[in-house]
Amino acid sequence: MRYMCIVAYDGANYVGFQSQINGIAIQDVIEAKLEMVFSDKIKIVMSSRTDSGVHALGQVFHFDSPKTIDTYKLKGSLNSLLPKDIYIKDVKIVSEDFHSRFSTKKKEYRYVINLGERDVFLNKRVYDCFYKLDLDLFKKTAALFIGRHDFTSFNTSTFEEAQDQTRVIEDIKIISKDDLLIVEIVGEGFLRHMVRMLVGTMIDVARGQKSLRDVEKMLAEPSKDYHVYNVSPYGLYLVKIYY
Repeated sequence: MRYMCIVAYDGANYVGFQSQINGIAIQDVIEAKLEMVFSDKIKIVMSSRTDSGVHALGQVFHFDSPKTIDTYKLKGSLNSLLPKDIYIKDVKIVSEDFHSRFSTKKKEYRYVINLGERDVFLNKRVYDCFYKLDLDLFKKTAALFIGRHDFTSFNTSTFEEAQDQTRVIEDIKIISKDDLLIVEIVGEGFLRHMVRMLVGTMIDVARGQKSLRDVEKMLAEPSKDYHVYNVSPYGLYLVKIYY
């Protein structure tokens, strides 16, 4: 039996979703609770390996078990056991050919920037930006990233991990809401730190540290040698996985 789950979490207190040796990961916590429910070791497969401090509204994972448990009861049991910063939003039984990672069609991320006074209630949930930004340049930079590009200049994945670093970004929306600047990015897939480095580049251009021509060159002549601002993970949210 294959189960698919949608989970939301505040990643501030974890080293990321995937299990690591240097701290507690969200995967570790969920698998421990699944073991309690199923009385068996359960290994989950996630759709995206979010980094330390990154949050999610709609992360997806699947796991297999020979035991059949009603999905409504399973959701309730897990949420009663999980800490308050991890919440299972949905549980479904899916076909054996479903794979949370390899069946993915596209992903949606959100990055939240606070342009106002630091808000203690948004601590580790937004990026506090104290630079004065030209929002017109910010939007023009975002527009350069839409489409199919070699994003070698804008991620930290090695060529051993991803030999082809060409990706497609379908859309980028920029939303201003009070003191918050929200960047919504939809694409077929993203490399390590890619969203944060794209947003960092938008900020650099908007504050006068880079020009639009610099960004065009970084896309046309991709290289790992460029200096790219990798903004804080705390403003990043995995919003939705599309299948």
